[in-house]
Amino acid sequence: MKIALLLLAAGGSRRMGRPKQLLPWKDTILLDHALQTAVSSKADEVILILGAEAETIQKSLKRGRFNILIHKEWEKGLGSTIKKGVSYLETFDPLPQAVLIMLGDQPLLGADHLNSLIDQFKKGGKGIVATDYGAKLGVPAVFSREYFTKLARLQGDSGAGVLIASNVHSATGIPAGKRTADLDTPEDYQSLTQTHQKSDS
Repeated sequence: MKIALLLLAAGGSRRMGRPKQLLPWKDTILLDHALQTAVSSKADEVILILGAEAETIQKSLKRGRFNILIHKEWEKGLGSTIKKGVSYLETFDPLPQAVLIMLGDQPLLGADHLNSLIDQFKKGGKGIVATDYGAKLGVPAVFSREYFTKLARLQGDSGAGVLIASNVHSATGIPAGKRTADLDTPEDYQSLTQTHQKSDS
């Protein structure tokens, strides 16, 4: 069973005020940390999607087992970035059985959580295996290929969470505890670095 992983990192980081993909994180940068997590998982193929500041960010990344997809229309929103990635996957022959969608700004979520999602999906039963945030299910999440068409129709800022919510009967969740924090603002970054930079998350 082939599972592809889309790492979404195309946004303009408006609330952060600078490219958060390049923020220092431990001994590397935030996006490199996310890539290390992705390629360390059980996903068969990793595709990184860049958009804003793509050239600058690409030059700052270490080489690894991943492909890069440039989304020139990244300003159209998260949904358009997912659409770009899934449309790319639909050119594969054979088509992957599923896609794991993750964000580049959740550094506390490790490969162990991604593997838990993948393992649960491979057990069968549900077409969507998502991260349980308590009040809702969200990404990182694995979607079977029966959802590729719907994912490719996402527009604007409507992300994968919208699709999960509208298909909750076909979804199951895996809790990630307090590791789901993401980095959107300078305050988020300062808070998280103070508590986790020097520890193994």
